Amino acid sequence: MGLPTTAGTPDRNRRHIERLRQVLSKEVPVPREKLANNAKGAAVLVPIFERDEELHVVYIRRADNVSSHRGQVAFPGGRVDPIDVTLLDTALREAQEEVAIDPLTVDVLGAFPEMSTLTSGIIVAPFAGVIPATAALRPCLDEVAEIFEVPLGALRDPRYRGHYEWGGNRSKFPAILYGGQTIWGLTLRITENLLAILNSRS
Repeated sequence: MGLPTTAGTPDRNRRHIERLRQVLSKEVPVPREKLANNAKGAAVLVPIFERDEELHVVYIRRADNVSSHRGQVAFPGGRVDPIDVTLLDTALREAQEEVAIDPLTVDVLGAFPEMSTLTSGIIVAPFAGVIPATAALRPCLDEVAEIFEVPLGALRDPRYRGHYEWGGNRSKFPAILYGGQTIWGLTLRITENLLAILNSRS
């Protein structure tokens, strides 16, 4: 039995992208000042591209030697630098540094609401953008162990839903388990927000 698919019509993918733009462009981005001097503030980019007539979302697995969330799945991003005028600038700069996404090629769709991690209290400003399917992504190995993408159909597929055990008491958290990767925590919540927008009626 195959995956339930959103593939088959480029028109449908365009409608998905425009639905995201319609919703996310109305969200007021978190002001830079709120996170600029916060050691636990960060901005991330949710990169989306089309391949084989289906939308895909790009994720990274963080390197094992970074200061926080070692080895966990995330979106490219990081903390605010003095050169960043906005948090979108932060997300685009970090995406370029971590996975070689050229900021000039990103069609920015807008911002998700601010979120924070439940385990470490990091406050995150997420943004979504469409990147070229031909983008040559390369990991910065000091920060990123692996880059991978997941088709939209798989993110929606209940067969890839499960749980991830974390912490000393082995608490169970909801997760997407796909291709040997575990998407959970804040990254899962951002992903769920994206799916909720696509599943909603205009």
